[in-house]
Amino acid sequence: MALTASELLDQIQSEYQGEVTGSRADSDVDAWTQVPAEDIREMARFIMETWDPVHLSTITGVDNGRQIELLYHFVTNGISLNVRAAVDKGVDRIETITPLVPAAIMYEREVQEMLGVEIAGHPDPRRLVLPEDWPDGDYPLRREGVEDDEENG
Repeated sequence: MALTASELLDQIQSEYQGEVTGSRADSDVDAWTQVPAEDIREMARFIMETWDPVHLSTITGVDNGRQIELLYHFVTNGISLNVRAAVDKGVDRIETITPLVPAAIMYEREVQEMLGVEIAGHPDPRRLVLPEDWPDGDYPLRREGVEDDEENG
């Protein structure tokens, strides 16, 4: 019997040993959960060890003014499991999941380059899409000087 998104989230709530700061199921096949940035590697480990097969379809990111929100988009058993981890600006660092999820290698490089979030422990931190002469500290998808969307909306 296949799991629904709600059942998958219930399993995370009951079996995952780390902190979950929010979750919701938008449909039977669309699940969202949130963990502190420092827990992303442990959540990736849990996902990879709990369900099979698991596919990381991409990692996306958005600068919301005060934080960089990273969204790890996994697919397992027909369910889209989206894991959110927000990195405070000024911290700008999150641990790599590449040793657990090899497919993350290119997505993490892109996040590092385009949003300026250091991917700690990444095995290949070279630039991915920007030219080598691109100015250090200039991140194309970063919204510098923006406090939050509500104040500037």
